[in-house]
Amino acid sequence: MKIALLLAGPYRGNQSIIQSHYDFIGMYDTYVSCLEHYKKDWENSNWQLTKIFETPSIDIKSTNWFQYRNDAPGQSGFWQFWNLRNVIKSVPKEYDFYIKSRCDLRIESNLNIDFQSLNDRTLYTSAHSFHKGIWDGDWINDEFYIGSGYVMDIVANFVTEYYESNQHPINQPIASNEMSLLSFLKQKNISVDKIQNLKYSKDNNGINIPSGYVAFQLEKI
Repeated sequence: MKIALLLAGPYRGNQSIIQSHYDFIGMYDTYVSCLEHYKKDWENSNWQLTKIFETPSIDIKSTNWFQYRNDAPGQSGFWQFWNLRNVIKSVPKEYDFYIKSRCDLRIESNLNIDFQSLNDRTLYTSAHSFHKGIWDGDWINDEFYIGSGYVMDIVANFVTEYYESNQHPINQPIASNEMSLLSFLKQKNISVDKIQNLKYSKDNNGINIPSGYVAFQLEKI
Protein backbone atom coordinates (compact mmCIF):
# COMPACT_ATOMS: atom_id res chain seq x y z
CA MET A 1 0.00 0.00 0.00
CA LYS A 2 1.22 3.51 -0.82
CA ILE A 3 0.37 6.09 1.82
CA ALA A 4 0.93 9.86 1.87
CA LEU A 5 0.69 12.39 4.69
CA LEU A 6 -1.03 15.71 3.93
CA LEU A 7 -0.52 18.99 5.81
CA ALA A 8 -1.85 22.45 4.98
CA GLY A 9 -1.77 26.07 6.07
CA PRO A 10 0.74 27.97 8.23
CA TYR A 11 3.56 26.07 9.92
CA ARG A 12 2.84 25.91 13.65
CA GLY A 13 4.96 23.04 14.88
CA ASN A 14 8.27 22.10 16.43
CA GLN A 15 10.76 19.25 16.30
CA SER A 16 9.08 17.15 18.98
CA ILE A 17 5.76 17.29 17.12
CA ILE A 18 7.46 16.24 13.90
CA GLN A 19 9.20 13.39 15.68
CA SER A 20 5.91 12.25 17.23
CA HIS A 21 4.43 11.87 13.74
CA TYR A 22 7.42 9.84 12.61
CA ASP A 23 7.36 7.65 15.74
CA PHE A 24 3.63 6.98 15.98
CA ILE A 25 2.24 7.53 12.47
CA GLY A 26 5.19 6.64 10.23
CA MET A 27 7.58 8.33 7.83
CA TYR A 28 5.36 8.56 4.77
CA ASP A 29 5.77 10.82 1.74
CA THR A 30 4.66 14.20 3.09
CA TYR A 31 3.05 17.04 1.15
CA VAL A 32 2.00 20.50 2.28
CA SER A 33 0.20 23.45 0.69
CA CYS A 34 0.36 26.97 2.07
CA LEU A 35 0.05 30.57 0.97
CA GLU A 36 3.26 32.06 -0.40
CA HIS A 37 4.13 34.07 2.72
CA TYR A 38 4.21 30.90 4.85
CA LYS A 39 6.37 28.90 2.47
CA LYS A 40 9.71 29.92 4.01
CA ASP A 41 8.58 28.71 7.45
CA TRP A 42 7.90 25.26 6.01
CA GLU A 43 11.21 25.24 4.14
CA ASN A 44 13.02 26.05 7.38
CA SER A 45 11.17 23.42 9.40
CA ASN A 46 12.57 19.94 9.97
CA TRP A 47 9.73 18.17 8.21
CA GLN A 48 11.12 15.87 5.54
CA LEU A 49 8.74 17.20 2.91
CA THR A 50 8.31 15.52 -0.44
CA LYS A 51 6.93 18.72 -1.94
CA ILE A 52 5.52 22.09 -0.91
CA PHE A 53 2.64 23.39 -3.03
CA GLU A 54 1.76 27.07 -3.08
CA THR A 55 -1.90 27.68 -2.34
CA PRO A 56 -3.42 30.00 -4.98
CA SER A 57 -4.33 33.47 -3.76
CA ILE A 58 -8.02 34.27 -3.85
CA ASP A 59 -10.29 37.17 -3.03
CA ILE A 60 -12.27 35.54 -0.23
CA LYS A 61 -14.96 38.23 -0.55
CA SER A 62 -15.80 36.84 -4.01
CA THR A 63 -16.59 33.35 -2.71
CA ASN A 64 -19.97 31.87 -1.82
CA TRP A 65 -18.45 30.80 1.49
CA PHE A 66 -17.76 34.44 2.48
CA GLN A 67 -21.27 35.49 1.51
CA TYR A 68 -22.65 33.03 4.04
CA ARG A 69 -19.92 33.12 6.69
CA ASN A 70 -17.80 36.25 6.90
CA ASP A 71 -17.27 36.13 10.69
CA ALA A 72 -13.92 35.13 12.19
CA PRO A 73 -14.76 31.40 12.56
CA GLY A 74 -16.08 31.35 9.01
CA GLN A 75 -13.00 33.03 7.54
CA SER A 76 -10.66 30.78 9.53
CA GLY A 77 -12.54 27.74 8.30
CA PHE A 78 -12.34 28.94 4.72
CA TRP A 79 -8.54 29.25 4.78
CA GLN A 80 -8.22 25.89 6.50
CA PHE A 81 -10.12 24.13 3.74
CA TRP A 82 -8.76 26.31 0.91
CA ASN A 83 -5.20 25.23 1.77
CA LEU A 84 -6.33 21.64 2.23
CA ARG A 85 -8.10 21.69 -1.14
CA ASN A 86 -4.90 22.63 -2.92
CA VAL A 87 -2.73 19.94 -1.36
CA ILE A 88 -5.37 17.30 -2.13
CA LYS A 89 -5.79 18.50 -5.72
CA SER A 90 -2.02 18.80 -6.26
CA VAL A 91 -0.66 15.63 -4.65
CA PRO A 92 0.13 12.73 -7.02
CA LYS A 93 -2.76 10.30 -7.47
CA GLU A 94 -0.50 7.28 -7.06
CA TYR A 95 -1.30 6.64 -3.39
CA ASP A 96 -3.85 4.17 -2.04
CA PHE A 97 -4.74 6.27 0.99
CA TYR A 98 -3.97 9.73 2.33
CA ILE A 99 -3.54 10.74 5.97
CA LYS A 100 -4.63 14.28 6.77
CA SER A 101 -3.00 15.64 9.91
CA ARG A 102 -2.04 19.01 11.42
CA CYS A 103 1.42 20.37 12.09
CA ASP A 104 0.44 21.28 15.66
CA LEU A 105 -0.70 17.79 16.71
CA ARG A 106 1.52 16.00 19.20
CA ILE A 107 0.81 12.33 18.54
CA GLU A 108 0.79 10.22 21.71
CA SER A 109 -0.07 6.70 20.56
CA ASN A 110 0.51 4.44 17.59
CA LEU A 111 -1.74 4.51 14.55
CA ASN A 112 -2.75 0.86 14.60
CA ILE A 113 -4.73 0.47 11.41
CA ASP A 114 -4.83 -2.11 8.63
CA PHE A 115 -4.87 -0.05 5.44
CA GLN A 116 -5.72 -3.19 3.45
CA SER A 117 -9.08 -3.35 5.24
CA LEU A 118 -10.15 0.22 4.51
CA ASN A 119 -13.04 1.06 2.20
CA ASP A 120 -12.41 3.61 -0.54
CA ARG A 121 -15.82 5.23 0.03
CA THR A 122 -15.34 5.82 3.76
CA LEU A 123 -13.56 8.58 5.68
CA TYR A 124 -11.80 7.26 8.79
CA THR A 125 -11.43 9.85 11.53
CA SER A 126 -9.96 9.63 15.01
CA ALA A 127 -12.45 8.85 17.77
CA HIS A 128 -10.42 11.25 19.93
CA SER A 129 -10.33 15.02 19.39
CA PHE A 130 -8.44 17.71 21.30
CA HIS A 131 -11.32 20.06 20.44
CA LYS A 132 -14.44 18.19 21.54
CA GLY A 133 -13.25 15.06 23.30
CA ILE A 134 -14.68 11.77 22.09
CA TRP A 135 -16.39 11.97 18.71
CA ASP A 136 -20.08 11.05 19.06
CA GLY A 137 -21.01 10.95 15.37
CA ASP A 138 -23.02 14.21 15.27
CA TRP A 139 -19.99 16.10 13.98
CA ILE A 140 -16.80 15.06 12.25
CA ASN A 141 -13.33 15.22 13.73
CA ASP A 142 -11.52 17.25 11.05
CA GLU A 143 -8.17 17.20 12.89
CA PHE A 144 -6.91 13.78 11.77
CA TYR A 145 -8.43 11.44 9.23
CA ILE A 146 -7.66 8.94 6.47
CA GLY A 147 -9.30 8.55 3.09
CA SER A 148 -8.79 7.25 -0.42
CA GLY A 149 -8.14 9.60 -3.31
CA TYR A 150 -11.85 9.45 -4.15
CA VAL A 151 -12.89 10.48 -0.64
CA MET A 152 -10.22 13.14 -0.29
CA ASP A 153 -11.27 14.74 -3.56
CA ILE A 154 -14.77 15.17 -2.13
CA VAL A 155 -13.29 16.70 1.05
CA ALA A 156 -11.36 19.10 -1.21
CA ASN A 157 -14.61 20.23 -2.85
CA PHE A 158 -16.26 21.12 0.46
CA VAL A 159 -14.88 24.67 0.45
CA THR A 160 -16.05 25.41 -3.11
CA GLU A 161 -19.28 23.40 -3.34
CA TYR A 162 -20.96 23.44 0.07
CA TYR A 163 -22.42 26.92 -0.34
CA GLU A 164 -23.52 26.44 -3.91
CA SER A 165 -26.89 25.79 -2.26
CA ASN A 166 -28.51 27.63 0.62
CA GLN A 167 -27.33 25.69 3.65
CA HIS A 168 -28.45 28.35 6.16
CA PRO A 169 -29.41 32.06 6.27
CA ILE A 170 -26.57 34.47 5.53
CA ASN A 171 -24.30 34.93 8.56
CA GLN A 172 -26.50 32.63 10.63
CA PRO A 173 -24.67 29.30 10.48
CA ILE A 174 -26.69 26.51 11.99
CA ALA A 175 -23.64 24.32 12.43
CA SER A 176 -19.89 24.38 12.91
CA ASN A 177 -17.37 23.43 10.21
CA GLU A 178 -17.25 19.97 11.78
CA MET A 179 -21.01 19.50 11.40
CA SER A 180 -21.14 21.13 7.97
CA LEU A 181 -18.41 18.87 6.59
CA LEU A 182 -20.20 15.81 7.93
CA SER A 183 -23.39 16.99 6.23
CA PHE A 184 -21.53 17.52 2.96
CA LEU A 185 -20.02 14.02 3.09
CA LYS A 186 -23.44 12.50 3.69
CA GLN A 187 -24.77 14.42 0.67
CA LYS A 188 -22.00 12.77 -1.37
CA ASN A 189 -22.74 9.30 0.03
CA ILE A 190 -19.47 9.05 1.96
CA SER A 191 -19.55 7.03 5.16
CA VAL A 192 -17.58 8.02 8.24
CA ASP A 193 -15.97 5.53 10.61
CA LYS A 194 -13.82 5.84 13.73
CA ILE A 195 -10.12 5.21 14.22
CA GLN A 196 -9.92 3.84 17.72
CA ASN A 197 -7.16 4.43 20.29
CA LEU A 198 -5.24 7.15 18.45
CA LYS A 199 -4.45 9.87 20.99
CA TYR A 200 -2.91 13.27 20.44
CA SER A 201 -2.89 16.79 21.86
CA LYS A 202 -2.56 20.25 20.34
CA ASP A 203 0.64 22.28 20.78
CA ASN A 204 0.56 25.49 18.74
CA ASN A 205 3.64 27.17 20.21
CA GLY A 206 2.40 26.31 23.67
CA ILE A 207 -1.30 26.88 22.99
CA ASN A 208 -3.21 23.65 23.58
CA ILE A 209 -6.83 24.78 23.35
CA PRO A 210 -9.01 25.43 20.27
CA SER A 211 -8.46 28.67 18.36
CA GLY A 212 -11.96 29.88 19.21
CA TYR A 213 -10.88 30.29 22.81
CA VAL A 214 -7.74 32.26 21.90
CA ALA A 215 -7.76 33.96 18.49
CA PHE A 216 -8.45 32.88 14.95
CA GLN A 217 -5.56 33.24 12.50
CA LEU A 218 -7.05 35.21 9.62
CA GLU A 219 -5.64 36.39 6.31
CA LYS A 220 -5.93 39.93 5.00
CA ILE A 221 -9.03 40.59 2.91
